[in-house]
Parts: sequence; C-alpha cells; structure tokens
Amino acid sequence: MALASALVAGGIVGIRHALELDHLAAVTTMVEDDGHPSFVGASWGIGHSIPIVVAGLLFVALGVRLPASVTHFFEVVVGAVLVALGVRMLLRAAGASLPKLRDHAHGEPRHRHLAFGDVSLGTKHTHVHDESFAVGVLHGFAGSGALVVVMVSAAPGVGQAMAFLAAFVLLTVATMATVSVLWRRSMVAGGTRLLRATAGIVGIAAGGLLVVEQVGAVV
Repeated sequence: MALASALVAGGIVGIRHALELDHLAAVTTMVEDDGHPSFVGASWGIGHSIPIVVAGLLFVALGVRLPASVTHFFEVVVGAVLVALGVRMLLRAAGASLPKLRDHAHGEPRHRHLAFGDVSLGTKHTHVHDESFAVGVLHGFAGSGALVVVMVSAAPGVGQAMAFLAAFVLLTVATMATVSVLWRRSMVAGGTRLLRATAGIVGIAAGGLLVVEQVGAVV
C-alpha cells in the first residue's frame, strides 16, 4: 500500500464509516435550532476519531488490541444512548420543553449553561459541542471503530498506517459536519416536526437493535 493509496483508502473508509446508520441517527438527534450545525457534526467526528487513532497507534506500535468484551460493552452503551437521544427528539417534536446546553457570552469567552427555560445552571468553557463529542467518543470504542483499527493493522508500514488514519479522521469530520449542515437546512426548509420525529424514531430503532444484537451475542 503506497502512501497515496493509504490516503485514498483512509478517506473513503472515513466517509463510508461516518455514514453508518447509527452514526447518522446519533448526530441528527443532536442538531439543534442554532446557527452552527456543522459544529455538532465536526465535534462528533473529532470525538469519534480520538479512540480510533489511539487504538490504531497502540496496535501499530505494540500490537495491542481492545478485547471483544470491551467493544461489546460500548456497543450496548451506544445503543442505550441512541434510544435516549431518540426519545428526547420525539419529545421535542411533540413540543415538550427540555433542558439543553445554551451558548452565550457576557463580556468573556463564549461558554455554556445547562438551561431550562429562563433558568441557567453551571458554566464552563467549551470548544466542541460537548454532547456530540461525548457520543462520538463512545462510538469510537464500539465495534465498527474496532474494524477500522483492524484495517490500520493491515498497512505494510508505519507511514502508510499514519496516512490512513489521518485521511480517515479528516474525511470523517468533514462528512459528519456536512451531514449536520444538510440536515439543519432541511429543517429550515420546512417540516421540522416531521424531521425531528423521523430522527427520533430512527434513533430509537437503531439503538434498540444495537442493544438486542449485542446482548444476544453475549448470551
């Protein structure tokens, strides 16, 4: 695998990986009514890439691979999170008032509060969309992320492995940011409630199937 081939392969895998149903279900349930939808998708991509890059480098350097039990555990956690996000999106589609992280600034760098109506709790700096980043990290430890590490291990040298990982990360982040922007534009164009309901149902279905599949595999 030449360096150029590794870059192309990593980019293609990154795009394909970002477009998996459970990934799309997660991100579409987190795009909110704000002006920065790309921030949500990019944050997911960054969080998702961190464990994959770390695991890939550990495998290349030391031959270390995550045990199957660990990936099964994270698959179940991801499934449960998807169900929770889907339920929340359905509640939003129904017009329910839910707590959320609110971006704002008052004479200082932008930060976030957990907001419920006019009440805001807590404060902290943030440079990523916290919720999307966290869900991306969980996805990175799950089974499909482990498959990417296996592909990295097939590279004939460290240079090709690094090129594959770099292209994978860049295209994963770019693809998910694009998906978030397109989803938000679809909501703006009309049918917000229908799209939210669809995202919620898909999220619940994808998460439920993931949990059932993993529990069945363990049993």
